Amino acid sequence: MRHSLRYKDHDIELPPGEFVIGRAANCQLSLDDPLVSRNHATLTVTPEAVVLADLGSRNGVRVNSDRIEGKRALSHGDQISIGSQDMTLLSRRELVADTLIQGPERASAFGLLGILADKALAMGRGEEAEKLLFEQLDQLLVDAQRGVTVSSETTERASEYALKLAIATANGRWVDYIFRLHTAVGRMCAGSIVDELYTVLRRVKAVNLTALRDYLQGLREQSKNLGPADRFLLSRLEGLERLAAAR
Repeated sequence: MRHSLRYKDHDIELPPGEFVIGRAANCQLSLDDPLVSRNHATLTVTPEAVVLADLGSRNGVRVNSDRIEGKRALSHGDQISIGSQDMTLLSRRELVADTLIQGPERASAFGLLGILADKALAMGRGEEAEKLLFEQLDQLLVDAQRGVTVSSETTERASEYALKLAIATANGRWVDYIFRLHTAVGRMCAGSIVDELYTVLRRVKAVNLTALRDYLQGLREQSKNLGPADRFLLSRLEGLERLAAAR
């Protein structure tokens, strides 16, 4: 397995060994945050696992919003909070042998995984559904950001799952995901997605306004080429920005 830490839209590779996070300049990840201790936490990395440990910090360490005591083995997609900084562990196989992942177009991946995730969501197991879909959704975004063509159907399908996960987990990163994905593919959100975002936004903990504003900026730059329907959707997205900023 290859492990990395996603922090502020950057993926930091985690080599085997000890990876220290803190405010000190000699930490592998130095955070400029007064809520972070000089040596706050460590990640012990092996090919098989990543273990997070709190180094007796003043403000503690949270994993998926739960404060940990001592050490915690991490799973792919776990969100780590240190001070006011959030980061996500990503774990990927070196060689992809899973037949669900075949090429850059990942619509097929949502077939079986989508069925399993929908069952988990129906039973109120949001975190389980998130772990089922995280790798596929994340890789789709990486593909799009690298310039791989992603169909409008797959974009919309991924956005629908992101909305479901946002509702189930109350995690605003899935709202951010929708804006980042649409920025990467350079398309307007479907009207049904925009409508649902108004509902979802009131239920999540926080939204990254930077992701939304970057998306809006790109749309505004294309506004002269937008038809009436897309201009209406742009105005709806601008209303969403105002709603998010007011929270």
